[in-house]
Amino acid sequence: MVETWINSLSDHQRADWTVYAETAGWDILLVHRDGYQLGIEAKLSLNAKVLEQTLSGLHSFYDSSGPDYRAALVPAKKVQNHLGKIAKALGIVIIPVREPEPRVYRWADLPDQNSDYNAWPNWCPAERCKLPDYVPDVSAGHAAPVQLTPWKVKAIKLMIWLDRYGSVTRKDMKALQISPTRWTDHYNGFLSPGANGGYVRNTRTPDLRAQHPVNYAQIEADYDAWAKDMPPRVTETPADMFASEAAA
Repeated sequence: MVETWINSLSDHQRADWTVYAETAGWDILLVHRDGYQLGIEAKLSLNAKVLEQTLSGLHSFYDSSGPDYRAALVPAKKVQNHLGKIAKALGIVIIPVREPEPRVYRWADLPDQNSDYNAWPNWCPAERCKLPDYVPDVSAGHAAPVQLTPWKVKAIKLMIWLDRYGSVTRKDMKALQISPTRWTDHYNGFLSPGANGGYVRNTRTPDLRAQHPVNYAQIEADYDAWAKDMPPRVTETPADMFASEAAA
C-alpha cells in the first residue's frame, strides 16, 4: 500500500519532496525542498492506534516537536466515518489509497505553503524532526522495518574503517561515539580479538553492506570527510617492510 501511494506521486511532487522512509518514528517522512515536513503513519485501517501514533512528539498544542503536517495513510475502504471526523478535528489528514488502481494525486493533495489553498492544518512545531545525514535506502510500512539509525551510520563507518585496516580498536569505536561493550563482549560481541591487539570480524558481525547497500556506498564515498576525526593509523610502507626483513 505504501509503495502504491509513493509510486502514484507525480514528477512534480517527486521534485519537491524527498521521501525518508522509517525516519524519526514515522513510516514516511516527506521533506519539502523548502524545509517543511509531512509525517505519515501507514496502517491497514483507520483506528485509534494510528491516530495516537500520528500525535507523536505532542506535549501540548503550544509545545510540540515533529513535522509541520501529519497524516494517516490507509486503504480507502477502511476509513471509518466517525474516526475520520475525529482525525480532521485533531488536525490529522487522512490519505485514502485505492488499490489495485492507485489514486491519481494532484499537487493540492500535499501541503503547499506557497498556496492560498491549504487543506492541511499546520502544527507549527517548536522543532522539526531531525533528519539523518543520508536518505535511508529502506522501504516503509513493514511490521519490523529496517531503519537507518544514527547508530547504524556509525557502525557502517566502523566497518569501512575495519576493511581499510584489517582491524579496529576501542579507540576507533570511541572516536565514532560507539560503545565498545556490544562489539567486544567475549561471548556475544560483534567482533573478536585479533592477533595485533585489535578486533576483527566474526560470525556475529552484522552485514551492514547488505542491509544498506546504497547508504554504505555513500558513507564510503564520504570517507575523507569523516575519517579526519579518526585516530591516526600507522601503516607500514613496502620500504618499511623491506627494512624490517633485512634487519631480521
